[in-house]
Amino acid sequence: MTDPVTDIPLVVREVRKAFRRATGEVVQALDGVSFTARRGSLTALVGPDGAGKTTLLRLTAGLITPDAGALTVSGLDVAVHPQQVQDRIGYMPQKFGLYEDLSVQENLDLYADLHGVAGDQRRRQYDRLMQMTALGPFRRRLAGRLSGGMKQKLGLACTLIRTPDMLILDEPTVGVDPLSRRELWEIILHLVRQENHTVLLSTSYLDEAERCDHTVVLYAAKVLAQGPPAQITACAGRGVYLVQPPAGQTARSLRAQLQAHADVVDAVPQAGQVRVVLNASLDRPLPAEGSPWARAQATPEPARFEDGFMTLVHAQVGRPPSDTSMALNRPPTPDGNRPAVEVHDLVRKFGAFTAVDHVSFEVRRGEIFGLLGPNGAGKTTTFRMLCGLLPASEGTLRIAGANLRTSRASARQRIGYVAQKFSLYGQLNVMENLQFFASAYGLRGRRRQQRIAWALRQFELESFARLPSSQLPGGYRQRLSMAAALLHEPDILFLDEATSGADPMARREFWGRISS
Repeated sequence: MTDPVTDIPLVVREVRKAFRRATGEVVQALDGVSFTARRGSLTALVGPDGAGKTTLLRLTAGLITPDAGALTVSGLDVAVHPQQVQDRIGYMPQKFGLYEDLSVQENLDLYADLHGVAGDQRRRQYDRLMQMTALGPFRRRLAGRLSGGMKQKLGLACTLIRTPDMLILDEPTVGVDPLSRRELWEIILHLVRQENHTVLLSTSYLDEAERCDHTVVLYAAKVLAQGPPAQITACAGRGVYLVQPPAGQTARSLRAQLQAHADVVDAVPQAGQVRVVLNASLDRPLPAEGSPWARAQATPEPARFEDGFMTLVHAQVGRPPSDTSMALNRPPTPDGNRPAVEVHDLVRKFGAFTAVDHVSFEVRRGEIFGLLGPNGAGKTTTFRMLCGLLPASEGTLRIAGANLRTSRASARQRIGYVAQKFSLYGQLNVMENLQFFASAYGLRGRRRQQRIAWALRQFELESFARLPSSQLPGGYRQRLSMAAALLHEPDILFLDEATSGADPMARREFWGRISS
């Protein structure tokens, strides 16, 4: 006979939690959420920003208490015994507390001391964790000099310095490159499949949710659906197609037409084609007559987890806005046939370290140009040089015809920049941030008022105007950053991993805006 306490270490029953914002508004973060997690299983919480994922993980870790309902870990009521629960779990928040001026080894020593891990147990754990994370050769390196993926692996190692009953991970792969994501998932799956750990995690990447044993889809503080990933995927039915744009039409323009159609749940570009998910209630194949794909070739595709997720959300809340395109009033500055961005033999050194080594490329007006590479490849350093925030060591940069080596101030007036990390003023509210950046860009009087009104309306920020930006949900922080960058209607927009950690709906809104 199995012991229900040990066989089901996590039980969540009708949990409710509300918060009061600085504006006085009460926000329901969780509203009657229930699920369980079995021992040795991997459970994923998925849903858009503000759905309640982080709140639920913080409740499970005993950091906050529920307003109603019950939550038990290993048979302990978390609200009654938070310290005992914390002694049994490992919790890795989105911003794990690494000490960047300490080495890898010193960070491990610190967390081992905090958790009372000593002697032979400490040595065994160090050997195990160094082998698991491949951080052994970097023991003496300062944590601040690790790549994003290596920092996440070190954070996970510190969380595992003792062997927890349950491991809680809040979006562990946000901000890391695809290779590091793969390595982190190899570690997580090893912990579950080989070491029988129980893992509860949240993720904004739905391809990761497909790898879990159980998924809980949260939307607007409630459980929209839960079950094995295949069960969520099946919600999409058989109405998934890959549509080839007709001659003379781009995937981006076809996607916009498809998304506006009443029978379409989702449409996203995919390798020059458009992946289309139709309403699951349709009893007919892909419509053709009089539709945007009448002249296009459509091939049936197997459904994915993300297709099922979008179908569930569509059924719950109806169609999302099909048109998120932006209209800028000021026409681009004419510059003939000159490229908008010209980079030749760009070099940036930090002492003996070369971050960017003789990089050259050009970007034409109207193009969406991407810089790809793993953490530490030099993408952000290149962006900071292109925006005039960091001087180049060697090479030439021209932005909209202006030489950044000699005319940095004039070039800045023609660009907008959205940093990788939220870089606005958290203590200022949304309106105050927009007012500050409008003034910084030289907008005055009626023009300033018009542009701020446009930003609030375009990015649906009106209801958050008086809320401190530090309290915005993640997706709305990204909207505010982009709104501030576009106030002065720049010729060129630089986006440094702007969708990192964004949920699927936020990513679709983002691409709808920049593709217009």
